[in-house]
Amino acid sequence: MAGWFLAIAFIFMSGRSFAENGELTTESWGYLLLTPMALILALSTSLPWESTSKDDSDWDEEDEDLEIVTETPDPEESGYDVPVL
Repeated sequence: MAGWFLAIAFIFMSGRSFAENGELTTESWGYLLLTPMALILALSTSLPWESTSKDDSDWDEEDEDLEIVTETPDPEESGYDVPVL
């Protein structure tokens, strides 16, 4: 409901700005460019800040798979040439 209200408000604010100034200004275009964001909010099935599921178990599994490497391998042992500058 809030998304529809915002979209309509942005369109009317853009029209009012156009009527007052008699030309398309940056302010008018700014309101028109904000309208799609309000429409996305109106047409979405759930609001972005209302997360229905919070699953932190995926992060725990990834942490177990990580190997911590403390030493860097020697490039000569791996078969790479060391450039001479």
